Amino acid sequence: MTKIELKNIDRSFLGKKVLEDISFTVESGDFVSILGPANAGKSTLLRIIAGTLKPEKGKVYFDDRDVTDVPAQKRNVGVIFQTFALYPNMSVYGNIASPLRAKGLPGNEVDKKVKEISSILRIEDLMDKSPYELSGGQAQRVATARALVKDAAAYLLDEPLTNIDYKLRESMKIELKRILEIKRSTIIYATPSPEETSVLTNKMIFLHGGKVVQTGPVKECFDAPANITAGLHYSTPPMNLMDARVIRKDGKSALNIEGRLELDTTHLDFLLEEDEYKVGIYPYSLFLSPERKGMLSIPMKLELQELAGSEMTVRLRWNETSLTMYVPYERFLEEKVTVFIDPSDFYIFSKKTEGLITRYRRGR
Repeated sequence: MTKIELKNIDRSFLGKKVLEDISFTVESGDFVSILGPANAGKSTLLRIIAGTLKPEKGKVYFDDRDVTDVPAQKRNVGVIFQTFALYPNMSVYGNIASPLRAKGLPGNEVDKKVKEISSILRIEDLMDKSPYELSGGQAQRVATARALVKDAAAYLLDEPLTNIDYKLRESMKIELKRILEIKRSTIIYATPSPEETSVLTNKMIFLHGGKVVQTGPVKECFDAPANITAGLHYSTPPMNLMDARVIRKDGKSALNIEGRLELDTTHLDFLLEEDEYKVGIYPYSLFLSPERKGMLSIPMKLELQELAGSEMTVRLRWNETSLTMYVPYERFLEEKVTVFIDPSDFYIFSKKTEGLITRYRRGR
């Protein structure tokens, strides 16, 4: 296991900044996700850690040793790419064995390790096949086996589930979590999916526009998104956003949301520093029945309901505002819907800076 530290990393392509002043530490044995949308810089960042790409500025450290100029083959890092990248002229066995043979291990040890990892990934019957004979899911397993067969200092996974179908992706999540827990190594997992982040990893780095927006334990980040961009990306469907204004009257203040709902903010006097805000709420924080005491009941109009397996995405109209709700499927809804919301699930963001100000809390 290896501690990985990046300090002030910059990288550009064709004059365009791809990574800017990236700094973070992944402790030895951590399982960390790099969460970010397409073109956030995730793959570039993994290549720099792996040693296949050099930063223009900044340093990479493994266990406090500067490895910025150390070539990839000397970093002892296992990498799984989303494109699988299997050697077409080798059998499945040859692909998995290739990193072990490159290290000069004796044949009997190579054979033992290949059989062990192929058994874990349930691909023993594919050993004699060529890559072109494999399905997408099989190729993904073989690429995973090739990366995990060696005892690497760290493992880097670059969106390994992106190119496989939904059903296989769900089963592979379970398999990957099991396998990576067995390896008990330092693991960095790049993904655009907040669901994969929450299911597979314990800590996260949110990357957007080539910059680190937020780092920390997954639950803490999801419970307190650093800004609107983070809040929108931490949920599928994205966080609902509404306009809000602070109203002052008779020595008291209230936050008026979309001209339809007022929350007492007299006890949150720091909100008086700005007049306008954005209020966010996650789609899974809207309910069809009161889940706990103190919830608000709000009448809304149904716009669309979309069923996906056992869950349903519901789009609602509240005055001039469109909101999305994500609920377990129980029944199709009528045109008029009463939605229940706990005010403490509202996030208040600055309209000027888009940074999180606070999560709403009731006064005493």
